[in-house]
Amino acid sequence: MKIKILYFFILSIILTSCDNRPVKTELPGIQKMTLQLNGKKYDELYLKANLPGHFVNQKIYAGQSEDGYKWIFTIPDSIIEMVSYYQIRTRPFDFNTNTAYFASFKGLTKDDSSYYDYVYDEKNPILEATYIDTKLYPGVKGDGYYYVVNDTFGIDGISRNEDMFSVDFKKRNTELELSMKYRFFAFIDMDNYEISLAEKDSISSKYPDSKYLMSQFYSMCSSFKNMDDAKKIYANFSKENKSTWFGEESGNFIANNKKLYSSGFENVLLKNSATETSEPIIRDSTKFTLVIFSASWCSPCHKIIPELMDVYKDLNGKLEMVYISLDQSKTVNDWKKLIKEKSIPWRSLLTVGRVKEIEDKYDAGSIPHMLLVYPDKSVKKIDIRQKEDKEMLYQLVKHEK
Repeated sequence: MKIKILYFFILSIILTSCDNRPVKTELPGIQKMTLQLNGKKYDELYLKANLPGHFVNQKIYAGQSEDGYKWIFTIPDSIIEMVSYYQIRTRPFDFNTNTAYFASFKGLTKDDSSYYDYVYDEKNPILEATYIDTKLYPGVKGDGYYYVVNDTFGIDGISRNEDMFSVDFKKRNTELELSMKYRFFAFIDMDNYEISLAEKDSISSKYPDSKYLMSQFYSMCSSFKNMDDAKKIYANFSKENKSTWFGEESGNFIANNKKLYSSGFENVLLKNSATETSEPIIRDSTKFTLVIFSASWCSPCHKIIPELMDVYKDLNGKLEMVYISLDQSKTVNDWKKLIKEKSIPWRSLLTVGRVKEIEDKYDAGSIPHMLLVYPDKSVKKIDIRQKEDKEMLYQLVKHEK
């Protein structure tokens, strides 16, 4: 059964690359969003805003309605500028059946069987849609779809009750339309990198003012093979778009990372999670060092542990390996527990109280994230999940004298 809802699409980004960049506090100023959902009457309706950062960074807003069809949501400007999409919740989560209740929108064409979450368009603040059908998608344990209860706990394998709507866009290029048309904009095909890069270049040139596309560019910033490629795509966006939250963060990210990869690795002191003593990230500058950024709450980080164990076994003695945890104080004990349970043999360093500083310094806005530091302190971004990168690592280290 093909269930390709934009919620799953965005969540898949989170589950393959846990974004943990900072979120602003709310500022004065609000906007009103209107959803006219014809053919389906609701007693309650909510918008869930998924903010940049760890996937529990979210806010839920209750809508107001006089007739159950036309719903108005009041959202602070400070939230709107940091949100690329909203989930429409038709009722609260049912903990007895582990079922989440949503409404979503059908794709642009008959061939597109996907359903998409709500993307707000400031130029078109009123969205009208017509009810089609309701489907229940049973959950399966281990399928990777969670209902987040709090900062450290989520329910796995939830069922989804989905109300589906169609939208008549009347030939307007709204942000929701662009999210449907270019739903994979944030993904870079590493096997066909140059082709994928050319596609991003063409799309961003065609829609330089799209805030949705800018938000997706922000999500994929760390995926480029080099920052010159990222800078090329970024240059296509309009000056106004670059001044948005996503635009400014993307620009800062590119600038900071060009410095990292051109100036060499800055060897700072961090606390060892086992000994609580401070020590440098690079302990033996005569060897290659694989620096792995991770966290207790990052599911894809945990999935690569077996592969990291293989690397350690194969290259131990020639390659130094070190974990850098991006856990804050309230989850750092979970990290220590993970290290113990998995019997991790390499060092583990903590960044409690310095997470933002370390993320910015080492291009670690999304995890898992790995840097290969050469004996001369030069730095190369690497991903051992990629066959090409893993082979390069083995060749470099095994031939190092």
